[in-house]
Amino acid sequence: MQTPVLILTALAAGALRAAQGPIFSRSALHAGGAVPAAILAFSVGLGALLAIGLLGGAGLPRPGGIAGMPAWIWSGGLIGTAVVLLTIHAVPRIGTASFVSAVVCGQLIAALFYDHVGAFGMTPRRIGWSEIAGAVLLLSGVFLIAGNRQG
Repeated sequence: MQTPVLILTALAAGALRAAQGPIFSRSALHAGGAVPAAILAFSVGLGALLAIGLLGGAGLPRPGGIAGMPAWIWSGGLIGTAVVLLTIHAVPRIGTASFVSAVVCGQLIAALFYDHVGAFGMTPRRIGWSEIAGAVLLLSGVFLIAGNRQG
């Protein structure tokens, strides 16, 4: 895919990601709590991935590849679980906009660091003052969005 298409697709993914908080929070009311709602969400996701993998020809994970991967890679699934549970707890209390702005800001600050040092085996991408300024402005936006909310 071309860069503009990827950027637009990422923007759409961000819009859908913002919808997850209210959706997860509502499912917790029906499912019986945060953990049952997270189990439901991951079950639906697993079902969709199995269908895509099997019907689309991508297949299932290779056991040999999984057995040989570094242990830290397993943390990706744990991070996803923690984020879903935090989303379920935080969104009803602080609101979708406050939560998403804080998450996006945290993602950006961490991403700048990860890019700069080439974390997780990625190619280093040096950050400059414009990226740092953008992160400071985004952090300021978090305080403007979330700072005056009562919750």
